[in-house]
Amino acid sequence: MSVNILYSEGGKNSPDIRVLLNILSGICTVRPAGSKYGIDRQILFIKQENLLPSSVVAALKDRDFDSDESPPVNSPRNWLARVHNQNIQVGWSWERKEIENYLIDPEVVSHALGSKAPPIEDYRAALEESAKTIADYTAARIALSLSRQPLLPLNNCWGNMGGQHPFPDRLTESDCRVGITDVVRQYEQAQIIREDDVLGSFEQLLSMCRVGGVRFQNFLTFFSGKDLLCGMRSALIGWGLGEPFVFRERIVKGIENSTENVSSWIPEWHQLRQVVQNFSP
Repeated sequence: MSVNILYSEGGKNSPDIRVLLNILSGICTVRPAGSKYGIDRQILFIKQENLLPSSVVAALKDRDFDSDESPPVNSPRNWLARVHNQNIQVGWSWERKEIENYLIDPEVVSHALGSKAPPIEDYRAALEESAKTIADYTAARIALSLSRQPLLPLNNCWGNMGGQHPFPDRLTESDCRVGITDVVRQYEQAQIIREDDVLGSFEQLLSMCRVGGVRFQNFLTFFSGKDLLCGMRSALIGWGLGEPFVFRERIVKGIENSTENVSSWIPEWHQLRQVVQNFSP
């Protein structure tokens, strides 16, 4: 039985919604759900109260940072909620960290920009160089994410990027240690968290996020797509593609204007269509 209403993290005009409208064209209605927090309860409430009796409803959210280092399998991950000692599937999460991880994929860039795309091998090199640049910062962000307490979000990033996305000017290991210390000390005012524990987690994650590590090997899955975008700023400007989030908009518009089957560009996009069509609530 096919899902006919899919709620997605993001606002009405967010890249998430705009891309999904193309990936899932002809299958279902895509509705914005805003923040990911509470979407599962919203879906369960709709199901339990039978608010949309003629509809099959599900949701899609970002993966974000987590402790799972399994290699990607190019398929959305099942999103389960625990209700009365039973696991109820409310939908899926992306396999990659967030929507930008797909938008900056060389395959998507090539299809979306066509003749205006940079030389693909040069782009791949710039993308990998960005991953190297942000490797320690990524380890710091993951360490902070894994240290969050249930009742209060713990910031896992810092810096400034013109209001679009926080991104620090300095990204070395020592800068990351300072960043972790500052974030944890602010957090300690409301929650008990040990700075040494977070720094210990950071040290373990460094080797995984640096070149050769299990997370670096699949950085398009495990690193932040927004951070990777910011790390390519100089290269993007050099190609005449604008600032990172101007470039992102170019990609989204390229997807919206494409006459191709967009879901064929990325294996996971094709698989998302399949699971949405074949969902058994």
